[in-house]
Amino acid sequence: MIEVTPKATLAIAEYCQDKEKMPIRVFLKIGGCGMQSLGLALEAAQPSDELYEIDGHTYIIERKLMQQYGPIKISSDGFSFHISGIGIHPPLGCGTCGYGCGSRRGTRCCGVCSRCKTPCPTGQRMRSRRKNHS
Repeated sequence: MIEVTPKATLAIAEYCQDKEKMPIRVFLKIGGCGMQSLGLALEAAQPSDELYEIDGHTYIIERKLMQQYGPIKISSDGFSFHISGIGIHPPLGCGTCGYGCGSRRGTRCCGVCSRCKTPCPTGQRMRSRRKNHS
């Protein structure tokens, strides 16, 4: 199952209004520190996909991906999309490590490296550079 919030539906409709009508793929991507997140792309359906018709849009996702991470929720803050599933949460943080990486024992980035009690490798490198330039 895929759930799309009303705000996300509006944002998708605005984005797609001047584009060729295509299905919206939910896909798995690897991001900062090698962590997984979900993304969206306009793409043709494949035989291995599940299709969902929601508010005039066709959403597609590989069956195996849906089995592993479903149900999927797509929401929006009006600027970007936030896609979550079982064990996958939208990235958050300062942009250096917006994921809960293994070196931080799965904790999420607070977004303020100077205040972090368990900094990620990227945050540690940034702190080291700041100290060396002081």
